[in-house]
Amino acid sequence: MALAQRLHQLEVSTTGAGFSRLNELLNAWIAGTGIQQGVLHLTCLHTSASLTINENADPRVLKDLQAWMDAVVPQDGRGPTNGQGQRLPYLHDDEGNDDMPAHIRTALTSQTLSLSVDRGRMLLGIWQGIYLWEHRAIQHNRRIACHLIGELQTAKEAEPIERNNRAQHLQRRNGNKLNAMVQSRHNPEAWATDGGVDTDVDLLVDRLHDLAEHPIDQH
Repeated sequence: MALAQRLHQLEVSTTGAGFSRLNELLNAWIAGTGIQQGVLHLTCLHTSASLTINENADPRVLKDLQAWMDAVVPQDGRGPTNGQGQRLPYLHDDEGNDDMPAHIRTALTSQTLSLSVDRGRMLLGIWQGIYLWEHRAIQHNRRIACHLIGELQTAKEAEPIERNNRAQHLQRRNGNKLNAMVQSRHNPEAWATDGGVDTDVDLLVDRLHDLAEHPIDQH
């Protein structure tokens, strides 16, 4: 394999504070690069959104995360309580009450992620999802820099894999045909025509019948 690298900017439209899953978009782009194994580095190109890896099965996890963030860093334009019990307005409020809170939320989370790539896909746990976490209250268009470095599969290397896949497919198909033929021709009473004694052929056919009923897993 030859070493290669690809640089891309992924664009994501958000609908306000919350999560946008990136797994499918990233894996589709990786597949198009031809790189089979390597490292993917992601950078969120904004100061009011971030990246995170978290639960991808139960949406309640994401709702709880957002509720926690809303409680820790409220989007009402005021900072934490000071020594006198007051919550003073933020100095930076150019774009509204959610402006400075979004920057604080970004500082508390992560702007970058580095992930392993294997067989042309991100290497993740079964319950892991990659998300863009929007920290502003309204819709925004976000950009994520994707830098992939790894081994590029060449056409000569891909050919044997494709040939092996075809061979395995034919083997499974022919095996299924053989199983069907054995099943259709099997006569469990054939031994009676040989004087009631099982011959070697009878035993072989019976064994083939057993295998046809319970084929060996070829995967």
